[in-house]
Amino acid sequence: MPRGLLPFLALSVLFWISGCSNHTSDPNLDSDASSLDEPFGGFTATDEAPAFGDPDLLAQKASDEGYDDPILGLAEVDALICDQESEFYHLRLVWGRLSYDSSVSVATDWSGSLTISRGAAILRRVIRFEPGQDYILPRTERTLLEWVSRTAVHHDGIALNIVVGRPAPVLDTTVTHDISPEGDPIVTITVDTTFPSMEPLEVVLETGPYSSSFTVEEISALDTIVYLDDGNAVAMLGLKLDHRPCPRGIVAGLWGQDEDGRGVFKGLWVSRVGEIAGYLKGRYGQNQDGEKVFRGKWISLSGRFEGFLTGRYRHYPDDESDAVALERAGGAFAGRIYSAERVAIGVMKGGFRPALPEEGGFFQGRWRLACLQEDDTDALLEGF
Repeated sequence: MPRGLLPFLALSVLFWISGCSNHTSDPNLDSDASSLDEPFGGFTATDEAPAFGDPDLLAQKASDEGYDDPILGLAEVDALICDQESEFYHLRLVWGRLSYDSSVSVATDWSGSLTISRGAAILRRVIRFEPGQDYILPRTERTLLEWVSRTAVHHDGIALNIVVGRPAPVLDTTVTHDISPEGDPIVTITVDTTFPSMEPLEVVLETGPYSSSFTVEEISALDTIVYLDDGNAVAMLGLKLDHRPCPRGIVAGLWGQDEDGRGVFKGLWVSRVGEIAGYLKGRYGQNQDGEKVFRGKWISLSGRFEGFLTGRYRHYPDDESDAVALERAGGAFAGRIYSAERVAIGVMKGGFRPALPEEGGFFQGRWRLACLQEDDTDALLEGF
């Protein structure tokens, strides 16, 4: 088992039981690591300083704060969490300027709410909330989450878990009395177990600039960035948390260029329950064969090496589109995670907003490690 699996497995067990900077310069990346023609970009399986010693990553972590949701103390919420039949989802929402834009002088009011039709919404993190300006309103219902948020040059956001209980079974008991050929009485008891039909669970996001709705089942495939006409955007990313505690989670951060014009990315490595568990950093661009590739490295919070990152990226809608179309539509990346022994141990996949001059860019995605050594990473990548 790769050494990075144990902390994530422990964190998963804990969950079931317990209920703005824009710089993209990369002085800490060694020049050898910029070789996109090498399978692992010149990165080595060595430990690093925490956050690679990068002030941008330390600032990003500081702005992504854990939240102690008071509804976790409610008996009905604890019962949902402990119910083995419940389903769990993780949802991350970000709104505003995905890339830092110092030219914005007018604030946008994103105050709003998220409502689910049943179950419980448990807030785990607030993202870039400014004290005294952005805050969560007192929880009045387990299905309703409300906030006050205003953004200008950057973005705000939230990360939450959604817990959905299965409907209680309906037992229909029938008692039949009969007589055997010998004249003896026979009593037959028949119990039919049925589950009542229920409407799909709906998630409703409502803000002044943007509103949306989707079913909870759609969260597991949710990886969307919606651009608004005024330059703001809403990024939505989700996971289904299976009872089998396969290590998986989210990545999010900057996708841009350094001072020399080379493509770089760096961000947070987030666990399946929304806790910041490490960092990733690397480069992207075209190799000598003209392929658009990325190479990177994943470390723990303390700086311990966890894995190599390697894969490809592409722009939407296609490479022949004009610059405005590429700016609006963004792109996607997909690749594999490798151990120190260069063995594939997982996959990662997501989307990005191409960087513009003087901007930091933005990316978000999902990662998953194989639970067993014999897991097929090709199949994981296709169905991720």
